[in-house]
Amino acid sequence: MTSGNVSAPAAPVSCVAFRADGRRLASGTQAGSVTVLETSDPSRPVTLTEFAHRSAVLAASWNPGASDLLATGSADGTAAVWRVVDDRPPHLMKVLGGHPAAVTGVSWMPDGQHLLCQLADGRAAVWQAFGETYLGELDDCVRLDVSSTGLVATVGANGFVAVRDLAQDRAPLAGRAAPAIEDCAWSPDAATLALARRDGSIELRNAHLDPIRTVHAGDAPLRYVTWSADGRHVLAGAYDGTLCAIDSAGRPIWRLTDPTIRTRSLAIGGPVLATATFATRPYLIDATSGTPLTPGLSLPALPAPSRPFRDGVLTADGRVVTAGPPEQRTVVVEHDLRVGAIDSLADRVVVSAAHQAVRVARLDDAYEVERGITLRAPEPVRTVALLGTAETTVVVAASYEFRLYSWTIDWTGPPVGPTVAGEFGAGIAALQRLDEQRLTATDHRGQLVILALGADGALSS
Repeated sequence: MTSGNVSAPAAPVSCVAFRADGRRLASGTQAGSVTVLETSDPSRPVTLTEFAHRSAVLAASWNPGASDLLATGSADGTAAVWRVVDDRPPHLMKVLGGHPAAVTGVSWMPDGQHLLCQLADGRAAVWQAFGETYLGELDDCVRLDVSSTGLVATVGANGFVAVRDLAQDRAPLAGRAAPAIEDCAWSPDAATLALARRDGSIELRNAHLDPIRTVHAGDAPLRYVTWSADGRHVLAGAYDGTLCAIDSAGRPIWRLTDPTIRTRSLAIGGPVLATATFATRPYLIDATSGTPLTPGLSLPALPAPSRPFRDGVLTADGRVVTAGPPEQRTVVVEHDLRVGAIDSLADRVVVSAAHQAVRVARLDDAYEVERGITLRAPEPVRTVALLGTAETTVVVAASYEFRLYSWTIDWTGPPVGPTVAGEFGAGIAALQRLDEQRLTATDHRGQLVILALGADGALSS
């Protein structure tokens, strides 16, 4: 392994959580820090305290019954309960460990005693937090939300949505198939469940999971959904940094797009919406109007993915990838969702990624596709790169979180993979090909690792 420090984006904010009164905001970063802000004036948040985990902080949740207790979840597989009081240093009260995967979400039950820890392997652990007592797990749980009445909604890996009353029984009270769901959120009155879909739509269902209506939020895959404090509006965030507010009848209220925004986590505190970001601090927005309240954080808009290719360029525009000179563009790949990343190799092979779909195509001299292959990444893909040759091609895909995946394609048979080619504690910021055999992966702490193809074609550091 060769590594070093390079100039790179600051560690992103991974999670945000408002205290019930909206006056304290906790945020965790992929560098492992937790910051608690005083947000009485959201345009001028004040740092009250900071503390750290050993690994990236992926989740935070204030206790509903004790306003000075904060639960956090970490990439090292632990959850923690902290006492956070304004006039003294934070105190670590409990550590809930032994999880087989990163803790990507923490949710208190309304009794303030039980904590649900959502895990990266698609399960949720149930704890009596203060007795440090493990009570079992919920299977097939990629996302979950707890209502004000204690109903637990879960979304499974294949889109199966279930509602449970854990105080009575772990068996679902209701279950429905709802494919391509990314997230779920209960309305404040616990009467309506919002489901965020990969096609940019939001499904509204009642507590029995009967459909109420579906509203369209945009064409980018949605990543997170929540509600305004009064329950009148649904707030959704897409993978492309878009936030929007829609009323329950489907009428748009406001829309904001900023590449600074990282919609991995949203939190409502009264009239203020907080989001995770690709910066060192959270983004605060007026939830009623969509007006940014955090000065100086916005970044320039990112251009459409583009790179030189033969006598022209390879470019992604929405769902379509084209190649060729400006005056004669040829469509080479078309996706179902917006394309977020592209790469090319030897002026012959092109790759593009849209959410979890990675499409690889080998082109002839006339830009026609000789052969195309669609790969399915285990996680949504942020960026891609190609190594090898036009005859034996290695596709590398970095997730939005920590893992690097690779596939080997010899174009005569099925692809081999995906294989986990690396895992980064601070998340992957960028991939850069050095030559046909090597690339660099840079994490959000600025740590750079060189990965190379071995004699067996496997990618390793």
